[in-house]
Amino acid sequence: MYWFYGLGDYSGLFYLFAIALMIWSFIIQGRLKRLVKKYSSVRVASGKDANTCVREMLSANEVYGVTINHTGGEMTDNYNPKEETINLSDTTYGKDSITAVAVAAHECGHACQAHSGMIMYKIRQLIAPAAGVTSKISVWITIAGVLIMYAAAKNDGFSDIGYYISTIGIALYSLVFIFYLVTLPIERNASRRGLKAMKEFGWVSDNQLKAAKKVLWAAGDTYAVALASSALTLLRLLLMRGRRRR
Repeated sequence: MYWFYGLGDYSGLFYLFAIALMIWSFIIQGRLKRLVKKYSSVRVASGKDANTCVREMLSANEVYGVTINHTGGEMTDNYNPKEETINLSDTTYGKDSITAVAVAAHECGHACQAHSGMIMYKIRQLIAPAAGVTSKISVWITIAGVLIMYAAAKNDGFSDIGYYISTIGIALYSLVFIFYLVTLPIERNASRRGLKAMKEFGWVSDNQLKAAKKVLWAAGDTYAVALASSALTLLRLLLMRGRRRR
C-alpha cells in the first residue's frame, strides 16, 4: 500500500503508470513464454547442441578455465563469474534447439564480457550484492522517514530527522535503480555476442537466426520492465519525501 501513500494530486497519474507497467510486463512475459516454447522444438540447422556451441564460442574468444555445468529447472541458465561456470538448465544442457543454443550463447556472452574486462559488467558485479540488500530495506527506510516527518510536522527538529532518514532510504534505493540501469545494456550486449557467434559459426540458418533474436530480445525486455519499475519507484519515493517536507 506504500505505493500510493501521500501522492496527493499525483495519485491518478501514478495509478496510470503502474497499470501500464503491469500490462506491459504481462505482455512481455507472455511473449517470452510463447517464443521459448515455439523454438524449443525446432532443431538448429547445424545439429550442434548447446554445450558444443558454448565450447566453440569460448575457444574462439580465447576464454579459458570456464566449465559447463548442468543445473536443474527451466530457463535457470546463468554464468557464475566466481566459480567460472556456465550453468545450463534442463531445457538447455545438451539440447540442440534454437532456444537452447541461443540461451547458451547468451550466457557464454557474459563469460566473454567478464574475461574481456567490460567496464559495465565490472560495475554490475561490484554493486550487485549491495543492491540485493538495499532492494529489501530501502523503501521501508524511506517510508519510516516520511512517517516521522508527518508525525512531527510541528516539530522542525524531528521533521528534519525524518527527512534525513527518508533521504538515506532514497539513496539506498538509487543503487537498485543503477543496478538495473547497467544491467539492461549488459544483457543486450551478451545477446548480440551470442547472435554474432550463432551466425559466424553457422550454428543456425538465416531464418533461425531471426527466431533466436526474437527469443533473446524478448528475454532482454524483461530487464527493460525491471528498469522502468525501479525508475517509477524511485520517482515515487522522491515525490513522497518532497511533499512531506513542505
